[in-house]
Amino acid sequence: MRAVRLVLLLSAFAFFQPVLPAQQNFVCPITKATAEQFIPPLPWHPQSKTDTTFQIGTPGLWSYVSNHWTLNNEQNKLPYFSERYDWTQKKDPPLAVVARRLDAPAPLIWAQWVNGAGPSYKPAEGLDPSRRDGFMVTSLAIPSEGCWEISAHLTDVRDNVETLTYTVLVD
Repeated sequence: MRAVRLVLLLSAFAFFQPVLPAQQNFVCPITKATAEQFIPPLPWHPQSKTDTTFQIGTPGLWSYVSNHWTLNNEQNKLPYFSERYDWTQKKDPPLAVVARRLDAPAPLIWAQWVNGAGPSYKPAEGLDPSRRDGFMVTSLAIPSEGCWEISAHLTDVRDNVETLTYTVLVD
């Protein structure tokens, strides 16, 4: 009988986690551009850094980061790039993106889809089908304001996971 009560008690704890108040005086560790700006490998073009948008990562996985988001489920699109990603070979890249809230309890938010996209180009240049410098795109439906850590994991090569993590403020 005690074993049954213990199992029921543990089950209740697993399903009903206490709601904790947001931390007082929490300062969101927003990711900022580094002094040495990330330069993507050729044939990708470096982008100019702005006050709120910059590129971070490694040649294996990088992204444009905007460290201040507005709470809007439709506008939080996230582009990711990898020198190993060939958009002509894989339309559904093996990229997983998840967000977790740092300043208050909240469930993890997973990207529901990831699409491969062809190379971006300027209309005056025309589209060269031989270019393999495509990108991956997804979005996150962030449900609430706060401090959110975004983490992307690309698993296109066996036993080699590329990870990119950064923190944004959503209001």
